[in-house]
Amino acid sequence: MRVGAVGVGVHAVNAILPSLPVAGIQLVATCARHLEHAEEVGRRFGAERAFDDVARMLDECEPDGVVVVVPPDQFAEVISTCIARGVPVFTEKPAANDAAEARQLADEAAAAGVPVVVGYMKRFAGAYRHARDLMRREEFGAATLGSFTWSMGPFAHRFDLRDWLFENPVHHFDLARFFFGELEDVRVTRGGVGSEYTVVVTARARSGAIVDIRANTTGSWEQRNEAVEIFGEGHSVFVDNLDTCTWRPPERPERVWRPNYTVPVAANMTGATTGFVTELEHFRDVVTNGVTCESDIASAAATLALTSDIVDQALQAS
Repeated sequence: MRVGAVGVGVHAVNAILPSLPVAGIQLVATCARHLEHAEEVGRRFGAERAFDDVARMLDECEPDGVVVVVPPDQFAEVISTCIARGVPVFTEKPAANDAAEARQLADEAAAAGVPVVVGYMKRFAGAYRHARDLMRREEFGAATLGSFTWSMGPFAHRFDLRDWLFENPVHHFDLARFFFGELEDVRVTRGGVGSEYTVVVTARARSGAIVDIRANTTGSWEQRNEAVEIFGEGHSVFVDNLDTCTWRPPERPERVWRPNYTVPVAANMTGATTGFVTELEHFRDVVTNGVTCESDIASAAATLALTSDIVDQALQAS
């Protein structure tokens, strides 16, 4: 599969572009507002062409897909251009500046029959996938409670409250939907120390399960940052700091799964553990094999709508 990359900033260079060859995807062109930057990154990652215009890249290179990693206010124009030319898109989250913009893109993609895969990579991280598989087992029973933790900071010097919630905890808002479906009766409590933030979200899934999401910038950047614990009926599953999944059935022993880092195969590497490689593999399979997309632009719109509700309540609580 041949792709062009639109946006070649720090995140693209550190996380997305290095994952392409591991996912079986060839980078053939780069595109950025500054041509010299597109050329520089293209040379580094083996792209033959560089552009400062998306439409020209699509016309001259005819890629099988496009990978988009741009600021939130630039997604819509780029993705719409690709959809209009029938080119499948992998886009980093959030894929739009707000929920309404994402819904418009979803309508355009559906009308054109063009897949748009949104990179909420934690949906594709190995431990979270394993946890969802366990949760779906008959013996696990109905999910009754989900608890999500996101702790990473300090951040207030970089983002205001709205931008922080859309940039970081949005991953766990999306994960809550991934595990439990749509959330209702959303309630938000806000606190903090000094200029830092703490936010607690409680909600009810349509199944009746209760969900709570705790997020803060008062934790350490270098310590344990995230966790998810889900209870069924007698069973529970716990994902610790992204890479370790523990299944606790009603009777001992508990069972622990984590990558075997000693063995240097793709499944044990950081890209698969964090989900960056596996989300791109999913994009490839959606485009080339027609598999059902598990993180499309319509779902991204729902995550943005949920996040907007949380932001509005958090701001009102100030």
